Amino acid sequence: MVAISKKLSLLIFFGAGFIFIGIGILSIIDSNIPRFVEIPVMMKPKQLEVFTPDMNAGNIANIYGNGSDASLLATDPNNKLIMNITNKNDKILNETITALIDGEYRIEVTNEGNTTLSLNFGAFSKANSLAFAGQMMLIITGIVVIGLGFRARIQS
Repeated sequence: MVAISKKLSLLIFFGAGFIFIGIGILSIIDSNIPRFVEIPVMMKPKQLEVFTPDMNAGNIANIYGNGSDASLLATDPNNKLIMNITNKNDKILNETITALIDGEYRIEVTNEGNTTLSLNFGAFSKANSLAFAGQMMLIITGIVVIGLGFRARIQS
């Protein structure tokens, strides 16, 4: 068994705790920076795909599809219709949406044809609220580890 001094064990607990807290805080900051995300999808006939990027004002979303007839419906965070396109007999869908306000946009693409639609979706998006729960768990774990360090020092 290895003997560790009280001071060293306290420093280890503090170091580990502050690392957990630091990673949690940096992750929260990073989650609020939009990143460009690309999603390729092969859509079967009559299939609907919904994309919900969380964009800042000025960010863009690109929708490109080919191989079948398609329709595109896009709404802003206030559920205001910003784009409604039905692409019949062209078999190519190529649209760009620019965010006018911050928030979660809803983009629905439906394969209206009888063949497979190859869809490529790309948009700037931030992390969702589920990621925030993980970041808070990191911060809480750091606080608990620091508390264990204090407890270990007091008990010894």
